[in-house]
Amino acid sequence: MAILYIIIAFICLIVPLILTLLNIINLFKKKKIKENLIDILTFSLGIILTALLYFMCGFEDYNVALRLGGGEIDVHSPIASWSYPTVLAIFLLGIISYVLIRIKKLKLPPLVIVGAMSGIFICSIYMITFIIQLSKNMLELAILGIPYLIIFPINYILCSIRAEIEIMKKYKEQNLKAKEYNSKFLNKCSKLLYNIDNWPIIAIILSIPLIAILVCILVLFGQRPDEAIKAFLETSDWTLSTKISPPSITYDGHYLCTVSLRGHKNIVKPIRMGIRKGEKIVVNRQLCVANAFEDLIQERTPKFHYFVRYIYDKYGYPLSKHINTAFQADITYILMKPLEWIFLLVLYIFDVKPENRIATQYIGKKLELNGN
Repeated sequence: MAILYIIIAFICLIVPLILTLLNIINLFKKKKIKENLIDILTFSLGIILTALLYFMCGFEDYNVALRLGGGEIDVHSPIASWSYPTVLAIFLLGIISYVLIRIKKLKLPPLVIVGAMSGIFICSIYMITFIIQLSKNMLELAILGIPYLIIFPINYILCSIRAEIEIMKKYKEQNLKAKEYNSKFLNKCSKLLYNIDNWPIIAIILSIPLIAILVCILVLFGQRPDEAIKAFLETSDWTLSTKISPPSITYDGHYLCTVSLRGHKNIVKPIRMGIRKGEKIVVNRQLCVANAFEDLIQERTPKFHYFVRYIYDKYGYPLSKHINTAFQADITYILMKPLEWIFLLVLYIFDVKPENRIATQYIGKKLELNGN
């Protein structure tokens, strides 16, 4: 088992760095090192590992309050989730364009090659933007592997530059002459296109109509015309972010706070946000009833309250550390129901206005107890 973990760690952590180094060497070296094999590994491993890391981070959009203190990542998503179709379309455009140049090479006419170079240019600009977006929190989140998210974009750019240089050199060696047409305009276009030195400039110019076509297609699928830009702007916590997220919800390890925060909404039934020790928490009725019960016994029988608090701190707090999934929180909520009914019965017997006491829990208008 230990050997398996070592192999997985080597593939995930070391291999991407080795491939990056080899791609840098191949960019400048005339005699390439296993170029095809390195390309296959770069794109297959790069895409898979980057996607896995991104979604394993469990990023939330800027409009979602983060849950802190329970091991969750403390930044929002660097890309707005509603922009994923646009991001994916640009990514696919870049991959297809690269594959065309690498596999077909001289079999493609110059106009198709320049069009593919335009697709690579668009995708490369997007990759650079993604790297810039991540640059703000890269070092702070190094322990979570965030820097590894930029390795594939860097490798894509390196491979693309190498492929473009290679195909331009090969076309120059062919010394192809421009085709002759009856039209002067077509002759000028032909001469311009068959001059390989013009390809990078033509590719940049062609990228404008190519983007326009791509945007029109994406608009038909519900994306906004400026979705590619808003994908990075409609975020928070990152370099290009323009949005402000709601305050984070603190998860402090307390038993019923954990249940109301982590459980499925349709089961634990959160009713509002509350304030506990100056921090925002998710509140459900079970939590309010339990805290109202504690409030009542502290008011009426301080010694008994001390005993209850001692038991809770001794057993409830350690137990809360084991509630790590929504399913566990749901089960705990259900198991706590009989105790909640007992608390409610006591409140209705000994309190003149029990619902008022329940409703005023965690509203930040009075000195709060240590809380449940």
